[in-house]
Formats: sequence, C-alpha cells, structure tokens
Amino acid sequence: MKRVFSTMFLFIALFTTISAQDFIDTLRLNKAYNELLSDTQSLEKLKEYFNAFPNNWAEFYDTYKYCSKKGYDLSMYNVAGKHIQALSNCTAINDTLFCNKLIALSVGATFDADAPSYLQELLHNTMKRENDAFLHCLSNIEKGHQMQFWQFYWSSNIDGRSLQDEFIELYNKNKEKYPTMMKTMSIAFEYFNTGVLFMGDFNYFMNNR
Repeated sequence: MKRVFSTMFLFIALFTTISAQDFIDTLRLNKAYNELLSDTQSLEKLKEYFNAFPNNWAEFYDTYKYCSKKGYDLSMYNVAGKHIQALSNCTAINDTLFCNKLIALSVGATFDADAPSYLQELLHNTMKRENDAFLHCLSNIEKGHQMQFWQFYWSSNIDGRSLQDEFIELYNKNKEKYPTMMKTMSIAFEYFNTGVLFMGDFNYFMNNR
C-alpha cells in the first residue's frame, strides 16, 4: 500500500511540475504591465515587465490563447495586443537578451490570428531594427530550431508579394555572412509564405473533410 501511495505521489508531483512549466504568473505580469504604464522611462519597471513576460511559446500560448468554452476567462486574450506592444517598447533591454527572448517565443509557434499575429509583427519590426543582433543570436541555436523560427516568421495566408521585398533584402544583406542560415530561411519562405492556414482554420478543414 505504501508503494501505491508513493507512486501516486510521484505521479502527482511530476504532473504538477510539467503543468507549471507552461503557465505564467499572470498576477505578476499584469502588475508589472500596469506599473510600467505608470512610468515608461523606468529601467527597473522595464526589466520587471520583460522578466514577467512569457519565456517560450508554450507559456505564451497558454497565457494569451482564445478559448470558446463557456466560462473561460478571456481577460489575458483581450490584453494580448497591449502586452506585446509593451514588450516591443522594452528597447532599453540588452539586444541579445531581447532577441533571444523573441527567438524562444517563436520556436515551436503556430501561425494563427490575434496574439500569434501580434508576435509575428514584433519579430519583423525587430528584425528590421536589430538585424545584426537578431541573426547573431539565431546563429547560435541548432539549425532545426532555426528552421522552426523561420517557418513561423514567414508563415502567411495572404498575398506573398507583401513579404517578397523583405525576404530579398534580408537574403542579399546576409547571404555572405550567414550562407547556411539564408539557405534555411529560403526554404522556409518557399514553403510557408502563403503556404499555411491559421491553425483554427486548418483544424476546421481537417475535421470537415
């Protein structure tokens, strides 16, 4: 009997640990956001908000996802745009820390409306502003994860010509310094630019074939 209880205890502890990894302290996040609004020039408040913000895709998705189930609290979903805008304003944060955070948020990300689209827009704006720092950070991760980053970066379900100019500029500017990465980026652009649906639309399509 002791062995059964011990096994159950370990299972519960393991499940709790795994579950906790994907959830953010939203009380801390909202508090940090509100305090940052009160003083946008405070480096201390910027750092606290930056640290309170989700650190990877799983945390980001669980924090800002939409759920149509009755009674589901959509308060975080409703502030996703404002929170991501606040993250974009954390320009006083070290470039490497900022870019690494964006990369961690993007690897494994799925293309969808609302929060994922806001994140994707932030990626493009940061790449234009901090191209060298962004690609340097990206070059330090495994090539498979680089592909995951680029597939989310280029994922689109609209006219791909809107991203064509950005792709050409990025490729020509960096093909000599990062030839392997630019090859990976090119493959991702070919397959994911206009090559995917929003995840919600994809699920609907698969369930109604």
